[in-house]
Amino acid sequence: MKERLINNLGLKILSIFLAFVIWYVVVNVSNPEVNRSKEVALEIVNGDVLTSARKAYEISGKETVTVTYDVRTRDAYKVRPSNFRAYIDLSQLYSVTGSVPVQVEILDNKDILANVSAKPGSVHVDTEDLQTKSFELSINVTGKAADGYAPDGITLSPTYVTLEGPVSKVGQISSAGVELEITGLNEDEEGVVTPVFYDANGNSLRISDRVQVNTSEIRYRLTINKVKEVPLEFEVSGTVAPGYQYVGAECSRRSVSVIGLKSSLASISRITIPASELNLEGANQDKVVSLDLTRFLPEGIRIAESESPLIEVRLGVERLETKILTVTESDVKLEGAKEEYAYYLKPWRGEVTVQGLKEDLETLEPSDLQISVDLSDMEPGLNTSRLKFGESSFYTILGHTDFEIEVMHRTGVLEAPSGAPEEETGEETEPESQEETLGSAGVMEAGGPVSTTEARGPAMQTSGEQLPEESE
Repeated sequence: MKERLINNLGLKILSIFLAFVIWYVVVNVSNPEVNRSKEVALEIVNGDVLTSARKAYEISGKETVTVTYDVRTRDAYKVRPSNFRAYIDLSQLYSVTGSVPVQVEILDNKDILANVSAKPGSVHVDTEDLQTKSFELSINVTGKAADGYAPDGITLSPTYVTLEGPVSKVGQISSAGVELEITGLNEDEEGVVTPVFYDANGNSLRISDRVQVNTSEIRYRLTINKVKEVPLEFEVSGTVAPGYQYVGAECSRRSVSVIGLKSSLASISRITIPASELNLEGANQDKVVSLDLTRFLPEGIRIAESESPLIEVRLGVERLETKILTVTESDVKLEGAKEEYAYYLKPWRGEVTVQGLKEDLETLEPSDLQISVDLSDMEPGLNTSRLKFGESSFYTILGHTDFEIEVMHRTGVLEAPSGAPEEETGEETEPESQEETLGSAGVMEAGGPVSTTEARGPAMQTSGEQLPEESE
């Protein structure tokens, strides 16, 4: 098979070439008529007929048609799509079927063209109601200005746009706005932006060519000012209900960013909420107050646009609890004691009732009360004590056991021996010597013994030393 193809290869190639030459000569000599076609854009005329009737229209399918024609072979190269005009006249729209016939005009080379026609011969036109809708432009700022600066107002011109188009297309649009990038800005800026359209979920949309917008350019002016962080200060007035205590103010923000001219910012160091706004009179539970900070700003100062001016302040109110503490002589500090006297606390154990917040009382001990008594003016005998307590904002003394202090000359007091006292038998016994015990067994005075039935509590030491013994 291979040998058959290769044998006389030159003659075979020559025969093919001669056949082509003969065909070309025959065609050019006879110049036969051939059928050809061109793809031509479809033009719409009299569209205002539907527009005036508040109708929008759209061609269903392709917006081109195929124009077929007959032409002589030698003239075929002269024909271009621009030689034809294909159009539909919407005044001829058949409303029942929505179809319009396609018409073709020959614009050039009419003498070489014949049997010109369009495929398809008619097209379907979809119509629907036309809607006009206006949208106020929102401003979406992205990025962050330079440190120490913030946007302080944006003006737009115009402030709204108007759209006109098919109901199905305009209905997809929920809002319109402009997007401004402010990253690194530290001065005012002007410019032009294109409006952006959004659906109900806030996603940007690419609007259809069938929707007309009254303007595509929005001019803006962006003002950038200095920003300052200032603390919030709260003044509280009023007295809470009895048995309760105000424990402090809480706010979601302790400071806020304000903007303004440098000279204005220099005059503000804090924002004070006056006591008239935070009144706790008679409160027995927390009180929440909603405030607009713009009411408390001096002239020329504004809240930065990046922050909300609204705050909530919670004024804490808690119930007071009571606690009873047992106090002994070791918890009482003696002041002004005289060396020639011995001092006795009667009774030697008592109670102090305090009031305060639960968490403060849980750890409160008698030593924290800083109890003291002034002995400097006391004379021998029974003296009424005037207990003093240290000052504290965490608790209040509601009451305490009344104490008396017996003052005796040391020369008439003997030290008690160690060991437990003997039980009372009701009989008077003669002391073995002039030395008698002190404390729970009684006190020996200079002129003789005191009955053990008049027992006293332990002596209050003034300097930590033992009371001296008295020799016969």
